[in-house]
Amino acid sequence: MIEVNGELIGGRYRPIELIGQGGMGRVWRGRDETLGRDVAVKEVMFPQGITAEQRDVLLQRVTREARAAARLNHPGIITVHDVVEHRGAPVIVMEYVTGISLAASIARSGGLPVRTVAGIGVKMLQALNRAHASGIVHRDLKPDNVLLMDDRVILTDFGIAHMADSTMALTHTGTIIGTPAYMAPEQLAGKTPSAATDLWALGATLYSAVEGQPPFSAETFTALCIAVVTEDPRPALRAGSLGPVLAALLTKDPAQRATAEQAQAALEQVERTGAAAPVPIPTQVESAPSPGFAPARDAFTVTAPARPSNPPLSSFPPPAGSPYPQSTAPAGPGTRTLPGPATARTWRFLGCLALLWITGLALPWNDLANTVRFGYLPLDIVFTLVVALIHALPRPRWHPRACWAGVVVLDTALLFVTKQLVAQLLGTRPEFITIGFSFAPLPLIFNVLILATGAWLLWWKVPGSRPA
Repeated sequence: MIEVNGELIGGRYRPIELIGQGGMGRVWRGRDETLGRDVAVKEVMFPQGITAEQRDVLLQRVTREARAAARLNHPGIITVHDVVEHRGAPVIVMEYVTGISLAASIARSGGLPVRTVAGIGVKMLQALNRAHASGIVHRDLKPDNVLLMDDRVILTDFGIAHMADSTMALTHTGTIIGTPAYMAPEQLAGKTPSAATDLWALGATLYSAVEGQPPFSAETFTALCIAVVTEDPRPALRAGSLGPVLAALLTKDPAQRATAEQAQAALEQVERTGAAAPVPIPTQVESAPSPGFAPARDAFTVTAPARPSNPPLSSFPPPAGSPYPQSTAPAGPGTRTLPGPATARTWRFLGCLALLWITGLALPWNDLANTVRFGYLPLDIVFTLVVALIHALPRPRWHPRACWAGVVVLDTALLFVTKQLVAQLLGTRPEFITIGFSFAPLPLIFNVLILATGAWLLWWKVPGSRPA
């Protein structure tokens, strides 16, 4: 096991700080003492309960895959500097990336804008195409393995992805190493992963990026695996124009899944224009891996029988003889059509208008009812209409907390500015004017918090309100 500031790994790499840990290993920020640069040191952790012979098999496979990944030269693929053995386990030395993972970005924002996700998808596909052209399949693509740094989108863990396959039947417990929520049905069924397997994982990753949650979930590990193989993804509420390409990528049958070229064309159109592009489903996709990376069969590999999966996520008929039945769903599965921007703005406008009148009439410290009684109804109507229209505008591309704080400031300013304008209109002093909402300090704070939070929730909860 690696220790902080302990012995040099491979005679030159010193671990400094643990920066990440998962089921397949730990990542350290380290120092290359020879070249004097920071590096990322990946300590691969083998599963418990394997024999010495099984450990040797895994060590050879991981080392071989990492060396193959080291030959990849692409800005969208993490650069592998070195592969060494340390205390009987492989250690992969990579470039040190200072950005955050896509998973952290999703957790921070609750889901990214549609066109931003499309742009990320384009860059991920470019990197995958480079790896597939070199005969390398990732096998464990997921938000945690996607890093964002400046304008780069970087795929990581090519070097140890093969271990996820190799250990599916290697341990005495039959533990699957990997993330089932992002693994393709054919991969869970024990079939050899291919380029189409990575395309499924790409679709699941982009779905999670725009929706804020993966397309499949369950309370137990087994139930999650069954859901991926047999069920449709949960309906997408925020995907918008990404819906067709996500549905095409999350097609159960790899022979019916969208190709990389089709997916890239659709994602580029969404990124460029925000409009959806139809994704024709191929009648045949070469799903067998090239001989360069077909995993060898050995005494430790057990292939589970393939299970028929759920209908393909497409309205196109499957090819003759396909084991996957055609879906009878009337619309694209897993994706629900979102209201257009105009409809979303209308609902936000009506919601804010209702909130204003309820707040002004129902709360005891406000006196909107009295202003109506004293003949200020036209002014009240104009005031509430203008405020509701302002809150119906598209949400800024800010962090949710920044959006909420901005609305608090906006609503406070709107109340004071309106009071000043009404005073000038009526030719009197502002302190003698009421617009139906109390300006005493504590009631004012409550009014602003209620209005700002209501508008913020409408921005987040009304379908179609997310910025493209």
